[in-house]
Amino acid sequence: MSYEEESCTAILCNHGCNWDCSICSYKLREDLQPSRFLSTGEVLENLASVKVDKVVLLGGEPLTCPDLDVLVDYAKGELRAHVKIAHSNASLLPPEGVDEMGVSLRAVTKRKHQQLTGAPNNKVLANIYKLHDRGIELRMSTVLIPDVITLDEVEKISEFVASVDENIPFHVTGYIPVPGIPWKSPSWEEMKAAVIVVRKHLKNVTSSSLTVKDYLSLTEQDSLHRSTEGA
Repeated sequence: MSYEEESCTAILCNHGCNWDCSICSYKLREDLQPSRFLSTGEVLENLASVKVDKVVLLGGEPLTCPDLDVLVDYAKGELRAHVKIAHSNASLLPPEGVDEMGVSLRAVTKRKHQQLTGAPNNKVLANIYKLHDRGIELRMSTVLIPDVITLDEVEKISEFVASVDENIPFHVTGYIPVPGIPWKSPSWEEMKAAVIVVRKHLKNVTSSSLTVKDYLSLTEQDSLHRSTEGA
């Protein structure tokens, strides 16, 4: 748990995930393990001690937090705060009260999704429609992996997102190689081609591609921030 004073933002980090994605970049920092877990009471006490305008939930998978409904109810009811789930696989639905949610869609093709995550995507695709219908502000992304999530698959993903709402902001992330997986990162040309394909279907498209060194540098800065400012 950490707090950004300038923006009055509380950041809550859930540990663990209900999937075991072979491409998960968290595998690069498996040395970052929590020394202990805060109780729900401790979290609420810390939230009450500062001015909070926004609550951001991170993971792992934030939706696996067992008391997520309690935290969201408190954020909306007591704090009157904006609640954002920064990233999720959308295999579960959030409690009522969530305002904004980022969803990473690995693949539309069932075989590819199963290969990458070990889980089917039927419920994921249905949940994305449900999230939109609930009025949650969606931001979506996918990971470009030249050997697996090809331009053809990226286009299928963007077509699916457009079927929900062509105005949903969409981000193409370049794959960061993780230990034990032979796939390579996309080149600049491959990233550019993916963005062009997605823009055929969606109106708000961005992209990024980090090296392993860049990613580790960012996570080290983030962990330092949490250790110095965390509750």
